[in-house]
Amino acid sequence: MPRVRVDDIRIYYEIRGKGEPLLVIWGIGGEVPSLSAALAEKVQGRYRVITFDNRGSGRTDKPDVPYSIEQMAVDTVGLMDAIGIPGVHLLGISTGSRIALAVAARSPERVRSLILNVAAARSPDRDDPVAAGAFERLRTAMTQPGFAERTLAHPPTITSFLRQFEALRTFDGRPLLGRIRCPVLIVNGTRDTSVPVGYAEELRAGIPDARLVFVESDHLVARTDPDLLLDPALAFLREVEETAEPGETNTAAE
Repeated sequence: MPRVRVDDIRIYYEIRGKGEPLLVIWGIGGEVPSLSAALAEKVQGRYRVITFDNRGSGRTDKPDVPYSIEQMAVDTVGLMDAIGIPGVHLLGISTGSRIALAVAARSPERVRSLILNVAAARSPDRDDPVAAGAFERLRTAMTQPGFAERTLAHPPTITSFLRQFEALRTFDGRPLLGRIRCPVLIVNGTRDTSVPVGYAEELRAGIPDARLVFVESDHLVARTDPDLLLDPALAFLREVEETAEPGETNTAAE
């Protein structure tokens, strides 16, 4: 099973297919998702799908120290360096969308396009009571002994989940949005209680020329109906490829 040293941790990752690299960053507490298989099948060899477990999740190390979204963005770029990927299309889901935002803002030369799913620039639970309830239900469930073990093959520890949870809740990416220069697509759900629609609209307004698509689903759309995410995402990627300047498409290390 491939793991690679990045600074203070070993990161677990998987690569499927060949072509332009498409890096997927999953959400809080999650592990390399089944979505990667569905995505690899749909791209039909045009993209090389790279997925990995974030710090504190899955088969990646879970140090008992404070985490931050910015640190996990550094982890992401470090993984790209370690496996020889100079540039990627970047898909971030939920907490992964915040990490992807930080990567695109701080390392713009590494990101050809950005797809953000069930995304917001900041934690909605601080201002929105509906989101606060959704966040509290997640925290309560994931900190019950045995719950994560029943739902995930390689669960986080309660401590590492709480480290991720605090990183998510304290992140405010609004100052980063104006620094993003690549094409951006946001795909959010109309029934998402964790990220109410106003937060997606705030995110779109802050990123120059970002495109926002709402789908009739909730926060778990990538798990329960991945085509609602993948269909607009792949159409967007085709458009990015078609409008790229000569020489911009060969960022992949074969």
